[in-house]
Amino acid sequence: MNNSKIIKIILIFLGLFLTIGCEDDNPTGVCTPESATITGTITFSGTWPSEGSVAVSLSSNWPPTGAPAAYAAITETDVTNNTYNYTFENVTFGEYASIAISWSDPNDSNPATQQHTIGAYGGTCPFFATYGGVDPTAIIASTTEYSLTGLDFTADFSFTTSSTCGI
Repeated sequence: MNNSKIIKIILIFLGLFLTIGCEDDNPTGVCTPESATITGTITFSGTWPSEGSVAVSLSSNWPPTGAPAAYAAITETDVTNNTYNYTFENVTFGEYASIAISWSDPNDSNPATQQHTIGAYGGTCPFFATYGGVDPTAIIASTTEYSLTGLDFTADFSFTTSSTCGI
């Protein structure tokens, strides 16, 4: 068999493989997202604590129980002009009760009291309606609402003491 026939046969099989093997599951060309991205800016006020850790978290429950759906530790060096831009990527679709920022008191060994909420998206101190504050705003991530941006809120380091909010 000469080389030109072999090349033709290979090209035919290659062409068939590319046209038949690559099926377009979505003829409209619109891709359905597989997860969500949530972004926003946190504006800090007050003095950054000399000890303890600060974190922002996305939680399914309010108040948060169990592991958060997404989490980011924040250091003072991550903050520019008193602001921090957070991004949660690959968030599973669903409803989330809060995006909150907290400070962990290193001198309190009790897990029930060592976290101090210093800010929450849509919430106001003391962050519980039953105590005179406002609960955080729930967030829903779905295939139609998968890029949630501008979820901005403030965090106040004076809330590191429970008496600041009256609880």
